[in-house]
Amino acid sequence: LHQLVELTLQKMAHGGIYDQLGGGIARYSTDTRWLVPHFEKMLYDQALVSDIYLKAYQLTKKPLYEQTARGILDYVIDDLQSPEGGYYSTRDADSEGVEGKFYVWSRGEITKVLGDSEAGLFCDYYDVSDTGNWEGHNILNVPKPAEEIAKSHGISVADLDTRLGAARKELFAVREKRIKPHLDDKILSAWNGLMIASM
Repeated sequence: LHQLVELTLQKMAHGGIYDQLGGGIARYSTDTRWLVPHFEKMLYDQALVSDIYLKAYQLTKKPLYEQTARGILDYVIDDLQSPEGGYYSTRDADSEGVEGKFYVWSRGEITKVLGDSEAGLFCDYYDVSDTGNWEGHNILNVPKPAEEIAKSHGISVADLDTRLGAARKELFAVREKRIKPHLDDKILSAWNGLMIASM
């Protein structure tokens, strides 16, 4: 049973259902590879899924689970927390009338931000191509182990992590300038209870 749970958690953490740039988990996956989510981010999903990753980390001490939990919790604090402290309900899936538009990338957009060398590394790691992996666009996901990507670029895993971290920050800053999906700013006691428990 542990193996099945861990496989699921690993696939979710590396899939498009997890926001690889901004943290947080989408509502559900529309495919069997966890690649294409319904891009809506519900508070109760952030609460329940972060809780599972926290429990998995406590049991296994695997860094991926801690990082994913932190990514979800940090997202909630950054995007769904009201000035008074309560948590908002939802960040919608659509912006400008198009589902997922806020989250997807073209290879050209990434190259423009990062430059050829860093874009090449980033695109290899996050499965970004000229043709895209979803309707002509790219949903960031991690289909290959870090060790494989690092080896193919002749760098250490530590160097890969550092460079990817810097690239994510740059791309996140650019993405923040896009028109965001609508925020549902209801503060519901039950959902807040779940989120507070996970926090």
